[in-house]
Amino acid sequence: MIIDNGRGMDWDGLRNFFIMHGENIDRKEGHPGRGRFGTGKSAAFGVAGLLRITTVRNGKRSQVELHRADVEAMGSGDSIPVKRIEKESSTTEPNGTKVEIEEVHLKSLDQAGIIQYIERHLARWPKNATVFVNNHECEFAEPPIAREKRFAPEGDLRTKLGDVTLVIKVSKAPLPEDLRGVSIYSNGVWHETTLAGNEGRDMAQYLFGEIDIPALDTDDSPISPFDLSRSMHLNPNNELVQAVYAFIGRKVEEVRRELIEEDKRRRADQERKRLAEQAAEIARVINEDFDAWRHRVAKAKAKALGGQDLSRSQPRGGNEEDDLILGTSVPAKIVSPTGGPGSTKPGNGNGDEPRDLRPQVTYDPGAEKRGSPSGGADKRPKSSGGFQVRFDNLGEESYRALYVSDDRTIYINLDHPQLIMARGGGSIDDPVFLRLAYEVAFSEYAVALTSELERRGEYIDPSDPIVAIRETLNRVARRGAMLFAQQ
Repeated sequence: MIIDNGRGMDWDGLRNFFIMHGENIDRKEGHPGRGRFGTGKSAAFGVAGLLRITTVRNGKRSQVELHRADVEAMGSGDSIPVKRIEKESSTTEPNGTKVEIEEVHLKSLDQAGIIQYIERHLARWPKNATVFVNNHECEFAEPPIAREKRFAPEGDLRTKLGDVTLVIKVSKAPLPEDLRGVSIYSNGVWHETTLAGNEGRDMAQYLFGEIDIPALDTDDSPISPFDLSRSMHLNPNNELVQAVYAFIGRKVEEVRRELIEEDKRRRADQERKRLAEQAAEIARVINEDFDAWRHRVAKAKAKALGGQDLSRSQPRGGNEEDDLILGTSVPAKIVSPTGGPGSTKPGNGNGDEPRDLRPQVTYDPGAEKRGSPSGGADKRPKSSGGFQVRFDNLGEESYRALYVSDDRTIYINLDHPQLIMARGGGSIDDPVFLRLAYEVAFSEYAVALTSELERRGEYIDPSDPIVAIRETLNRVARRGAMLFAQQ
C-alpha cells in the first residue's frame, strides 16, 4: 500500500489515470513532472492480481479497482475493465491518493532492498518528499565529498545545451555502483545517471554529480530524447542526447585523470608506501585463510557430487568453480551435464536470472580444455585473485572499513576517530595503531565473505551468516596472531 498527501484526483483525473498511454495532464498543461505517458501503473500486475485506487480531491472521494484476470480477458478493442466502487462521495478527508495492490504472487518482500531503492531515488528527487516503509522513514544522506567542480559548455555545445552547469563531485570514499555518475535532469525531473563512457575506469568510483538541461523537454526532433520504457536511460540516437553525453564524458574524464595523478603522488609518499606494505601483510593473512577455506568448500562440493577431491588438483589461488562456463580455453571437467539446480534468486523460483542449462564445469589442470571464464559482454569477469587491502582517507563520517565487492578490496579508513586516536599523532608503525588496523581488516573480511556467500544464496537458515562471521573471525585471528606478536 502506498499513500501520499498530494492534491488527489477528481473523477476525470482518475479516468485519465487508467488510459494506458495517456499523456500526463500536468505536463500537458505546462507543469513539468516525472510521468510522461502513464505506463507506471501497469507495473502492479507484474507482481499482483488486484490494483485499487482511492483518491480524495476537494472534499470528494472516489475509489476504483482493476483485476488482472479482467485485463487478461480483454479483447484488443475493449475498454479497460475498471470497477467503480465509489464516485466523488462527500468526505472530510484531506487531499491525497492511496494505491493498494493485493493477491501478491511473491513469496516474500525484500524490505531492505525496497528501502535502499527508495532512498537512492530520494537523492534525485528535487521536492521535499517524506517516504515511510512500514515504520522506517526513508532518508538519503549524500556521501561525504572531498571537493566539487563546475563546468559550463562552450561554443557549439552551449548553443545545443543552453546556459547550463555541470557539477561533478568527488566522494571521499568509493561509491556504490548506483550512486556513481552524473544525474541528468530536465526541469528538475531525473532521467538518467551516467558516467558517459567512463564506467569501470580507475577512480570513476569516486565521482557523482548532476546537470539540469531544460532543452531536453522542448526538443522536437523526429527521434525523441526520451526512452519511454522507463529504463531510466535517455535515447542515445537523439542528437541532443549525444551532445549531453559528449559534454559529460569529457569533463568526467578530466576530473578522473586529476584523481589518478593525485593518487600516484600520494602513493609515492614514504608513509603511504609503509601503509601499503602493512596492507599487503594483512591481505596475505586474509588470502591464506580465503584460499584454505575455498579448497575446503571445493572438496566438500566435489564429494557431494560423487567426484574426486578437487583441492588436490587445483593450484593455489586458482579459479573458483563458478568462475567457469563450458568452453575451449581452460582445462576443466564436467561436474553436472544438465546445468544448475534452478533460479539464481534465493527463496523462490522466480529469480533474476533463469536456470542455466549448460553443463557445469570446474577447473582441472589435467583435463581437456572444456571451460572458459564466465565474464562476458553482459557479465563482469569474476575476481579470482583473492582480497586486497588498502589504507585510505574516507572521511571521519564513514565507517572504520569499507568493502568494495567489484574488486574485492577492503579499505581501512584512516580518518575514523578510533584509528586517529590509536595512532595518537605518532608513526604508523605504532603497535596500538597496527593492532587496531588488523582487527578492523579481519572484521570487515569476515562480513565481506559472508555477504558474498549470502548474495549467491548459500544460506538457508537466518542464523547461518552469524555463525559464518564468528567462524571466519576465529580462523583469521588465529592465522594472524603472529602479526600481533611482531609489534
